[in-house]
Amino acid sequence: MNHLIHHLAAALLAILPVLATAQTGYASLDGNAGQKPASQKSTPADAILVSSDYDYGIYLGAGGVFPTSRTADYFKGCAVFQIGLTGSYDNFRLKTDVHFGQPSFKQSNMWDVKDAQGHDLLHNSNADASYLGWSAQVGYTVWQGNRVAVTPNVGCYYSKYSWDVDSLKWGVDEQGKEFYQKGKTWKEKKHSWGFIASIDIDIQLSSTVTATPFMGNGDKRFTSSLRISPFITYANYSKHTPVMKGCTVGFTVSYLGLLRSLSM
Repeated sequence: MNHLIHHLAAALLAILPVLATAQTGYASLDGNAGQKPASQKSTPADAILVSSDYDYGIYLGAGGVFPTSRTADYFKGCAVFQIGLTGSYDNFRLKTDVHFGQPSFKQSNMWDVKDAQGHDLLHNSNADASYLGWSAQVGYTVWQGNRVAVTPNVGCYYSKYSWDVDSLKWGVDEQGKEFYQKGKTWKEKKHSWGFIASIDIDIQLSSTVTATPFMGNGDKRFTSSLRISPFITYANYSKHTPVMKGCTVGFTVSYLGLLRSLSM
């Protein structure tokens, strides 16, 4: 019995330091358990934190694009997914983003290529085209309320439609019925550099102060917002016949996360 009591007492003494460390969440090699390292000490409750003039972040979302003018003769509107990076200094803002979707065709023979009998000689191989858009924009915040900010932006815009095309060969069988065979298949691309104008309406959802050692020393303010962005672009995909150019209007709704450094 004495041996059992002795072993239980030794085990209890052994786990007490572990329990103390778990209670405080910190342990140090010099025995000062419960003390945070100097680089991770909490900001005093009565300290006044000053925000830096710059922030940076990422946004993810979805929306839609709708071509107009001559581009609308060939493609329908479609849903798009978006990812982007943003940063700002004071009220000046810079952002770049990519969005992509799969618009449907309005014509199976896009360029209306036919033989003397009126048969289509070209045919879209894909059910839908692929659409890619990339923008780089600069903006200025004209309204900054407690929870809402409005920022007009302008910049350059690159867009591309791509799809596969089959060539068709027509003939007549022994019964006199017409038939066709697929010939060569190739990738068709239409791309253009143009411009974009947009308005970002940011509605703040939450704002918290957090320590982020992986983003540098010091506290950061993390702000999450809902961003609504209507936009208009212009592109000229083909100057010659068939003409394919015009504006595209669209919108995106995205989640925006921003980090801003704080100091005392």
